[in-house]
Amino acid sequence: MPAVRSPELVGRRAELATALLLLDAAARGDGRALLVTGEAGIGKSRLVAEVCARAPGAGMAVLTGRAVPAGGAYRPITEAFLRPMRTRPVLDGARLRPFRAALSRLVPLPDAGPVPPEPALDRTVVLGEGVLALLSELGGERGCVLVLEDLHWADPDTVDLVRYLVGAVAGSPVLLALTARDDSGPSAAARLTAPGLTVLSLSRLDPAEVGALAAACRGGAPLPAPELRELVERSDGLPLVVEELAVAGSGAAVPATLADLVAARMAALPGERRAVLVAAAVVGGDPDRELLGELTAADETAVLAALRAAVDVGLLVAVDGRLRWRHALTRAAVLDALLPPERSALAVRAARVLDRRSDPTARAVAAGLYAEAGEPDRAAAIRLELARADVRRGALRSAADLLDLAARGSDPTGPVAVERVHVLTLLGRPAEAIGVGEAALAAGSVRGDDHAELCLRLAAAAVASSRWPAAEAFVERAGRPDDPRSSVLEADAAYGAGDVGRAAALARTAVRAAERAAADPEGAAVLCEALMVLARATFGTDDLPSAQLIGRRAAQVAAEHGLTHWRVAALFGLGSLEHTAGDPRTPALTAARELALPAGLLTFVVQTDVVRSNAVMLVDGPGAALPVARQAAEQAERLQLTALQSMAELFAAADAAMIGDLPAMDALLGAAAGRQQAPVEAITLGPAVRGMAHLMRHGLARASALVDEGVSALLAHGSAVPIEFFGLWALLRTAVGDRDRPARETLRGHHSLGAAVNRAALTHADAIAAGRAGDPDRARALFADADTIIPQLPWWHRLLRLLALEAAVVDGWGDPVPALRADLAAHEQAGTDQLARTCRDLLRAAGAPTRRRAGAPVPPALRARGITTREAEVLALVASGLTNAQTAERLFLSTRTVDTHVARLLAKTGSADRTELRRWVPDSAHS
Repeated sequence: MPAVRSPELVGRRAELATALLLLDAAARGDGRALLVTGEAGIGKSRLVAEVCARAPGAGMAVLTGRAVPAGGAYRPITEAFLRPMRTRPVLDGARLRPFRAALSRLVPLPDAGPVPPEPALDRTVVLGEGVLALLSELGGERGCVLVLEDLHWADPDTVDLVRYLVGAVAGSPVLLALTARDDSGPSAAARLTAPGLTVLSLSRLDPAEVGALAAACRGGAPLPAPELRELVERSDGLPLVVEELAVAGSGAAVPATLADLVAARMAALPGERRAVLVAAAVVGGDPDRELLGELTAADETAVLAALRAAVDVGLLVAVDGRLRWRHALTRAAVLDALLPPERSALAVRAARVLDRRSDPTARAVAAGLYAEAGEPDRAAAIRLELARADVRRGALRSAADLLDLAARGSDPTGPVAVERVHVLTLLGRPAEAIGVGEAALAAGSVRGDDHAELCLRLAAAAVASSRWPAAEAFVERAGRPDDPRSSVLEADAAYGAGDVGRAAALARTAVRAAERAAADPEGAAVLCEALMVLARATFGTDDLPSAQLIGRRAAQVAAEHGLTHWRVAALFGLGSLEHTAGDPRTPALTAARELALPAGLLTFVVQTDVVRSNAVMLVDGPGAALPVARQAAEQAERLQLTALQSMAELFAAADAAMIGDLPAMDALLGAAAGRQQAPVEAITLGPAVRGMAHLMRHGLARASALVDEGVSALLAHGSAVPIEFFGLWALLRTAVGDRDRPARETLRGHHSLGAAVNRAALTHADAIAAGRAGDPDRARALFADADTIIPQLPWWHRLLRLLALEAAVVDGWGDPVPALRADLAAHEQAGTDQLARTCRDLLRAAGAPTRRRAGAPVPPALRARGITTREAEVLALVASGLTNAQTAERLFLSTRTVDTHVARLLAKTGSADRTELRRWVPDSAHS
C-alpha cells in the first residue's frame, strides 16, 4: 500500500463507487476482479487502499503482494500468501488437498510433493484452482480481497495465473484487486484483460481537484491563488506530483518538476549517504542494507544512517514493515541523474556481488545488470540456470521468457537451444519448439552432446505434435541408438502412426536398453516410460495378459524408486486393462485415483472418472452413467483437458441417446467433436452414437448403418481405444445380414477384440451366423459361450444378447424364452422400457406372451436426468415420507435394491439428502 500524504481520496468518486460495488458483490459470494490502470503516480494504489480499508467492515481479510522488476515467477502472489500462512495452522482441507503439490510452487507446504509432470495439463489452471482453494481456507465463509500491485512488472506465469483467476473467482467470496501501469511498453491492461475483469483507467486531476488534493495535504487549508496556479501548471494534474510539490512548497519555493525535487533531496544528503542511495537505485527493488554495504564499502552503521536520512527527506518510506522507494518515479529520477559510465560501473559491480548469492531474485537482477553493463554471455548463463529452476517448479512461461532473453542477449548456445525446445514442448507449443530447434541446427552452433540432446528434444516435440516421420528422423539425426530414449521415442512414433507391431518391437528394444541404466531415478523413469509404451503396444497386438504383466512391472519399478507419477501412470494403465478385460471393480484404477489425488496428478483423476463412467454404463445402464459422465466432462472442462472432455462428452452423448434424450445427445456430440485436440474416437463415432437411439427402439437396420458409418472410419487406426462400438458393429451387421462375414472376420483380427465386451459381441454374432446357416447345435454352444464372457457387466450383456435371442426366436434354435423372461424382469426393474418392450414382442413371437407391468410414465424433467420408471416409483414413495423398508415392501423389492435406487436418485437429481428429493415430485404425488 502507498505512503499516503493526503488523508482524503480526491477526484475518484465514480471510480471508488464502482470498486465498492465490486467489493459488496464479492462479500455476497459473487467474486469479482478489478484492474486499476494509469500512468505512474496517478493514484492506482491509493484507490485500492481505500477499497481495502472498507473490507474489514464486510468481514473480509486482505492479502497483499506486489511485483517488482526481476522478481521471479509468482512473486506478488507468494508475497500475498506468506504473511497470513505464518500465523495459520497446517492447511489440509479436502478442497485444498489435490492442489498441495501445485501450491508448493508458491508457498512452503509441509509434506507437499514435487510438481507433477503432466504435459497434457495446463499448470496455470491447476495452480489457479489451488489458489482459489487456498483463498477459501484463509478467508473462510466471509472471503477475502487479494491485492496484487504493480503487475506491469509481473512475470509471464503470474500474468497467466492472474488471467485465469479473473475468470475463476465468480462464485467465490473473493475480490481480485489489481494495479498496473499503462505508460511503459506493452500495455499491462492488455496482457491482463480477460472476461469478467472490470478496468478502471485513471486520468489526471482537473484544476479544482488539484486544489482540493493540495489543501488536504496541508491540513485542509486552501492554497493561495498564485501558488495554486503554479502548482496546477507544474504538476499537470498528476496526483503524486501534486502531493510532493504541495508538501515541499509549504514554507519554501516549489521546485519546477518532480525530477528537480528529487535532485534537491539527494543534494541535501552528505556524499557518502548519497552514494548509498545511488547504489540502491541502480540495483532496484527494496533497499538491501547488506548489499549496499558491499557495493559502497560502508559499514552497517553508515548504511543505516543513509537510509534513515533518505526517509527523512522523503526519498524512501517505511510501509508494512518494509523500506521502499516512495515511488517508482523517485528511483527513476535518481537513475536519470547518473552519467552512463557511472551507471555501467555500478551495474557490473552490483552484478558480481549478486551473482554470488543463491537467491533466485538476486541472480535475476544480476543477469539484468550484466546485460546492462555489456556482459551478455554471463547474463545468458545465469538466465539459463534460472530457467531450468523454473522448469523444475513448473513456472514454464517465466522459463520461456528467461530463455528468450538468453537467446537474444548472446550467441545462441547449445544448452539454451535445448532448453528452449524442451520448455516450448511442455507449454504445448511443439510446432514453435521445432522451429526454434531447426533454426539452431541450421546455424551450426550446436555441436557434440548438445547436438544429440537437441535432436532428441526435437523428436519429443514431433511426437507431441503427431509428426511421426519427423520424430523418427530427429532420432536418427541424434545418432544415439544405444540411448534408451531413442528407442522409446521411435516406439511412441510408431504407435501413434498405428504401426502397433513395430511399436512393440521398438519398445522391447527400449526396455532392454533402459534396464542397463535403471539404477538411478532418472534411468528408472526412462524404463517406466519404455514399459508403458510396450504395455500399450502389446495390448494392441491382442495380448492382454502380457500387457497386464508389463504394466505391473512398471508400477513396481516406479514404487521402488519413488516415482509417483510413473506409478500412477502404470496403475492407471493396469486399471484400463482391467476395465478392458471386463472387470467392473478395476482395483488398479481405484488405486491410481487414490494415489493421484493427493499427489496433484489431476489428469489421471479425470481419466479414471471418464473410464468409470463407461463402467457404470456397462453395469447399470445409461441412466446411471449419464450423471457420472457429465461430472467427468465438467472436471475436464475446469482443468481445460479438452481431449478428456471430448471423451467424457462422447460417453455422455451415448448415454443420452440410449435414454432417448436426443437434444442432449446432439449438443454433446457437437461439443465433443469440435474441441481442440479432440481424440479420433470423438471425431468419428458421432454416427455410431446416433445409432444407439435407433437400437434402443429396435430400429436395427438404421442402427447398423449408423454404427457402420462411425466404426468404419476408426477401424484402421491401430491405437484407437477398444471401445464397445467395435463389437456392436459386427453384431449389428450380422443381425441384419449386411456384409456380416467380412465384419466378423475384420473384428477377429482387430486389436479391439482384446476387450471383453467386443469378444462377447463377436461370439453372439457367430451364434447368429451359425443358427442362420442351419447349425442350431453350434449356435446354442456359441450363445452359451457368449453368456459367460461379461455377466459381470449385466446391462451391456443384456443389450448384446437381446440381438442373439431375437435370432434364436426367428431362426428356431436354442431355448430363448427363459433368458427373455429373465431379461424382461431386469429391464422392467431398471426402467429400460424400450428394451422391455422388445423382450415382450419376442416372447409373444416365441409363443410365450407376458403381461406388461403397470407403471406411470416418467415426467420429462425426471427422464431428462436419466431417471427410470422404477426409480420414479421409488422417488414418489420416498418423497411421501416412507422409509426405504416401507418403500421396498410397497413395491415388492428388497430393501437393498431400494437403497441402491435412492442413492442413484440423489446422484441424478443433485440432492444432498432425502428431504431434497421432495422438490422433484409434483405436490399431488405427496398425498
